[in-house]
Amino acid sequence: MEDIKRILVAVDLTEMDESLVRYITYLSNRITIDKVYFINVMKNMELPDEIIEKYPNLVAPMDEATKNEIKFTIDEEAGNQLNVDYEIKVTDGDATDKILKWARIKEVDMIVLGRKSGLDGHGIVSSKIVKLAPCTVVFVPEVLPELLKRLLVPIDFSDASKLAVEYALFIADKVPGLKITFLNVYHVPTGYHVSGKSYEEFADIMKQNAKDSFNEFISEFDTDGVNMVADFVLDRKNDIAKKIYQFALKNKSTAIAVGSKGRTQAAAVLLGSISEKLIMQNSQIPTIVVKQPRHNMRFLEALLEI
Repeated sequence: MEDIKRILVAVDLTEMDESLVRYITYLSNRITIDKVYFINVMKNMELPDEIIEKYPNLVAPMDEATKNEIKFTIDEEAGNQLNVDYEIKVTDGDATDKILKWARIKEVDMIVLGRKSGLDGHGIVSSKIVKLAPCTVVFVPEVLPELLKRLLVPIDFSDASKLAVEYALFIADKVPGLKITFLNVYHVPTGYHVSGKSYEEFADIMKQNAKDSFNEFISEFDTDGVNMVADFVLDRKNDIAKKIYQFALKNKSTAIAVGSKGRTQAAAVLLGSISEKLIMQNSQIPTIVVKQPRHNMRFLEALLEI
């Protein structure tokens, strides 16, 4: 997996920003980050021409005041612990489009967003960002758990799962003592009765098949010295996302990493059926949607795409 060198953090001047700064501070002390971009997207200020003419400097001071407020939050929450060079950008327009645009222009490896449940404001939780982002996307809850102690990695042995495993092993190398749990949610096919076996008997067959598939799958990776376990959960009600979240809560996972293959239609369907549901259900545990960074997009292409 490529290193995480450039990160974009979407801030909105609410208490959520405090959690985001603490999360980035934690990362900066464990992995080598070259640059962090804190971006705030204000709503369009459609002022009458006569007001603009009378107060030509109205918008600029707002930009500076917003930057100062963001910097104050960074200083208060991170102090001198934020071991990374950072830049604050304030712009206006549609938040989702602007975040995607600047993620491409700055060629970031990760976008960090807030996932709110009780704080004021709506937060920036957009399926469009997850589906179209050119890089990994992290959703940080407003109340951070104990960071990066127990990482849950749901896998289905696909190429997307390989991305999540690569991310997990990358983090394990940076965070001593991290425990990784690989979780496969399996199900019993609807036509199981044709085999002449009971539901429970065929469930045992599917579980053993999942274990065999995992052993073959994980053998492709170098896991020497990694603190990891594999678990297998039967999904009786065809709700994989719920099963994953329930497992994460029960096992006190401090983060969940799921893989996404890219921006294809098939990937969008996968996100819609599992990852997106997981994100919407989960307001307590940081969730990382791991994607292959697209660093081959030119600056001009990024400007023209949105």
